[in-house]
Amino acid sequence: MILNHASLAPAGWREALGYLPDLADGMASLVRAGVAQTTLRMSRSVHERYWPDDGSLFDAFLEAKRRGARDQFVFLMKLSEKAPLLSDLDPEVGNRFRMCEAKALPPDDGSPLVLCAITDAIAVGFPSEPVWDRDRLRIAFQELLPDGTLADAREEIDNLARSAHAGPIVDRRRRLLRRLCAGAPDLWSRRGTLYPHLTFGPDVEGHLEDLNPGWFSTLVNRLADLDETAQEWEAAGGDAPPWKTLVTPESGRLMDNPKLREARRFRAVSGERVLFEWHARFGSGARIHLRFDAETREIEIGYIGVHLPL
Repeated sequence: MILNHASLAPAGWREALGYLPDLADGMASLVRAGVAQTTLRMSRSVHERYWPDDGSLFDAFLEAKRRGARDQFVFLMKLSEKAPLLSDLDPEVGNRFRMCEAKALPPDDGSPLVLCAITDAIAVGFPSEPVWDRDRLRIAFQELLPDGTLADAREEIDNLARSAHAGPIVDRRRRLLRRLCAGAPDLWSRRGTLYPHLTFGPDVEGHLEDLNPGWFSTLVNRLADLDETAQEWEAAGGDAPPWKTLVTPESGRLMDNPKLREARRFRAVSGERVLFEWHARFGSGARIHLRFDAETREIEIGYIGVHLPL
């Protein structure tokens, strides 16, 4: 995350105190979702003055805590501060950044947003003006090319100015992560970030290793449907999940066969072998076997792979 300090000055110090707790909550949501690190990069330290007549950003943190925003203060204090802007940045990124300059803002104010554009970072700041009060910003800048010519560039960046902006940012970033997922081991290692509303039994790791690579893209999308189902079920409640894809149980005839029924038992998160009777479809006749709990409103994946024996 990179601080958009251009959004701080219009607010004024006292108005900033009203924005700060909500901003901290939004930043915490990004970190919990795994789409941002606990790092805030800034043009200058929180101890330097952002409002000439009132004090530093750190002073605002302390005053917000005094007014009751203790949890938000603790979160902000746990952030790793990177200041000045290029502190500990990859030299190649720094070299490119020095060749760029914002078009619609003074160089100093535009620098954090340009850095967001070339590193895909998330800008964070206050909704002090309508231009900043949105979850997506379009940044225009010029870049000096190796041949000495200037090229116009325009990029959209994620922007957090209210806690309500966190949801759309998280959704966009998760969709991107899913598209960039490098394969079964990558999906398994990042399952908590890619599909935070699902749980996966330990047997699934081995199932993914044996999966036909040609089915991977459809699997990623089908798990996204199930994750969206679990998220909506958690929020809306109800006796059964509001399925976003076709999910059905096995037939009664199949379940009456002890051998076939046993083939649908897999280890749950608890380590116990349990029945995963319900299934969704993906790929060429492949199945995702799952179970769900009406009390906890949890959906657990127990098997991913070829159609189980009939």
